[in-house]
Amino acid sequence: MENRLEQAKAALAGEITFAAVLSDGTLITSEKKGIAPMMALLEEDKDILKGAYVADRVIGRAAALLMEKAGVAAAFGELVSSHALKAFGKSGIPFTYGKEADYIINRTKTGMCPMEQTVLDIEDAEEAYEALRKKLAELSVK
Repeated sequence: MENRLEQAKAALAGEITFAAVLSDGTLITSEKKGIAPMMALLEEDKDILKGAYVADRVIGRAAALLMEKAGVAAAFGELVSSHALKAFGKSGIPFTYGKEADYIINRTKTGMCPMEQTVLDIEDAEEAYEALRKKLAELSVK
């Protein structure tokens, strides 16, 4: 187990923002930001991350709830929000991290990340996924 999480962590280099070692040992990486890599994977195959070991540069509550929905085995975040830590605490997913922040900041650095804001009061991972899909659709129209 520890080995696969270390493998995912080691893949976070250069432009790589997200890495997952799947249950079959396959390594998937992405350069997309935010929850985009996980949303894309879940849209493609809702079970792809089941039992996977995931490493991500930034993990907010939205990502933590998506990992719960996906059934990841363990996760690592270079930067994690206190809201994400609470979600991991409830889901029971083994989790390690580099630095903690009160919340994930948005890309314009003017406030909270809209994805984290969207799921702040949502406890259910399935409900969070649907709320995030809706929010991403809204944002893509703007």
